Amino acid sequence: MNAIAIDEAAAVSSGPVLFGGADRRLFGLLHAHAAQDAGRGSMLLCAPLLQEGIRTHRALWSVAESVAATGATALCFDWYGSGDSAGADPELGLAGLFDDLDAARRLLSGRSGGDRITWLALRSAALPLLSYLPTLVQPVDVVLWDPQLVGADVVDSWRRQHHAQLYDSGRYAHARHEPDPDDLLGFRVDAQTLATWSSFDVTATPLPRGSRVRLAQWQACDATARFIRTQQENAVEVDVIELEPSEQPAWEEPRQFGSQAYPRRSVAQLGQRLAAGVAR
Repeated sequence: MNAIAIDEAAAVSSGPVLFGGADRRLFGLLHAHAAQDAGRGSMLLCAPLLQEGIRTHRALWSVAESVAATGATALCFDWYGSGDSAGADPELGLAGLFDDLDAARRLLSGRSGGDRITWLALRSAALPLLSYLPTLVQPVDVVLWDPQLVGADVVDSWRRQHHAQLYDSGRYAHARHEPDPDDLLGFRVDAQTLATWSSFDVTATPLPRGSRVRLAQWQACDATARFIRTQQENAVEVDVIELEPSEQPAWEEPRQFGSQAYPRRSVAQLGQRLAAGVAR
């Protein structure tokens, strides 16, 4: 474990930050230590898309606090068209997600004086992030937390949950609610955007040679196994972090649709592992 040469008594603080272009303003929460050490690099935490982005706020916040306690800077942000960022739901398209990642990278690079960034994606955020990172060419440092790597599976799971909420969960016990064609889990997502997301399968997308991946998972699956093979064949280092399977959130359980997904022990375990090696 690397030594942390900062004032341990100083507090971590988090505060809002607006960034991005005037026509694409993004909202983020910047976590920093009072004795910030630029040499520790920074971490960008990417939230899942749609409803899971709301459910995982506290988990991502906790990991960001752990990272910031080492003297690194951590940024959580809302994708354009979601949360407190500008824009509307239909603008949550893939090209725009790439723009958001660019804007976040510029913000963190400006604060730390370099591109020593660790990229973290939770769940469906792995789709845009793993599509974006190969465009950077140089090696990258990536953390994938319970990643969803096949777009068609992600979209299918959203549709199943949407149907369950409308007809099976008891949410509309005394009335039949017919959604608009572009309504999905309370978001407006057009058919073309869903078709684009469905077409992505990043299990066969290699990261730049010399990159490092830390893959935190509660359970292994065929998709992550294919992804690991792809990376190792491209000289990418992959370290698997095994989380306690009993703590895996019931992502697709209709009765937990609106609850926060906060597996405490897994969040603490991941935060400690990442704090020891941010952007080496």
